[in-house]
Amino acid sequence: MPQYTYTAKNREGQTINDSGEAESREAMGQILRGQGLLPTQIEEKRAKREFGSIFSMLGRVSLLEKLTFAKNLAVTLKAGLPVSRALVVVTKQMSNPYFSRVIADIAHNVESGKTLSESLGAYPRIFSPIFVNMVKVGETSGELDDTLQYLAKQIGRDYNLIRRTKGAMTYPAVVVVALLIIGYLMFTFVLPKLTASFAEFDTDLPILTRVIITTVDIFSRYSILVGIGLGGLIAGFLFWRKTQSGHIVLHRLVLMLPMFKTLVKKINLARFTIIFTGLLKSGMPIVEALSITSNTMSNIYYQQALADASEKVKIGVDLVSSLERYPHLFTPMVTQMIQVGEESGTMETVLEEVADFYEAEIDDTVKNLSSIIEPILVMVIGAVVGVLAVGLILPIYNISQNI
Repeated sequence: MPQYTYTAKNREGQTINDSGEAESREAMGQILRGQGLLPTQIEEKRAKREFGSIFSMLGRVSLLEKLTFAKNLAVTLKAGLPVSRALVVVTKQMSNPYFSRVIADIAHNVESGKTLSESLGAYPRIFSPIFVNMVKVGETSGELDDTLQYLAKQIGRDYNLIRRTKGAMTYPAVVVVALLIIGYLMFTFVLPKLTASFAEFDTDLPILTRVIITTVDIFSRYSILVGIGLGGLIAGFLFWRKTQSGHIVLHRLVLMLPMFKTLVKKINLARFTIIFTGLLKSGMPIVEALSITSNTMSNIYYQQALADASEKVKIGVDLVSSLERYPHLFTPMVTQMIQVGEESGTMETVLEEVADFYEAEIDDTVKNLSSIIEPILVMVIGAVVGVLAVGLILPIYNISQNI
């Protein structure tokens, strides 16, 4: 039974601060009035929530775990269990201890009289506005189990988008990191032994060779400082890319790079159509659906465009005209299909087909991206090795000619 702390006044006007147990805040008030006290403040104790909040900074819930939660909760609700009991059952199925504690607290709140959407909304770091709003719509319509199943489907599609993107970038990232490590070790330990021999010869060295020797000397003499400096630059870049200015620069850059702009556009358009369709199907007004969808976009320029479209639609501008103001973000296919959907009243069906199209396109682009990046990386490696080879072989050739 929940515990409550309260402040109340007795018949003499004295203030009393104490605690007690009751089924709800209203029941606690009735108990106090029955004791001749006038409650002025009643608050539920949050000892467990407080403990959880300490670890909320460290706790992490993956998209796959949220998908599992939505699926399992839908299944238990379809079996006829009440929401609070279904949450208790789902708690035991979660392997993440932090997530289990969160669900247990949500179950406790639901049992205390709160709605599921209100309880989920207490954890904005875990449950996005889309998740909470769709659950709220399901509660209002009385079809919470069907809503959760549809929500699980949408989360699954979003998860697959992210997984494909990460899969495409894993190989190039591993190769680049390996090259940086190998390059640092070569300039610090291997090349100094080769360049040291040039100092014994009294001859003019080519400019390229002198640049290589100077670079090698810096790495060999100040290897620790160079390592710290490189580490600091990488850490600074990782921090900067999470800032607003970093998003503006990098997100603009990926929309301009020939290799990545197509993939970035397709991912954002697929995400837009998937999430926007889901919100419309749940019965949410188009203005609110656009506003919430804008917060889920991975690119800041898509976020700004959809937020602006939401404001335009609010004052009476049609959605197509709002999106056509950003031709570099929204393809004619998307805007024309939305126009067809608006005119025919089949917006949700049309956007579902667009989402399927872009998901298939992402698969093809990811496969082609890997085949394009491989030769580029080979060319970069070849160019670096070629420059080093020429810079080290030229002086040897000059010295042999002088002899």
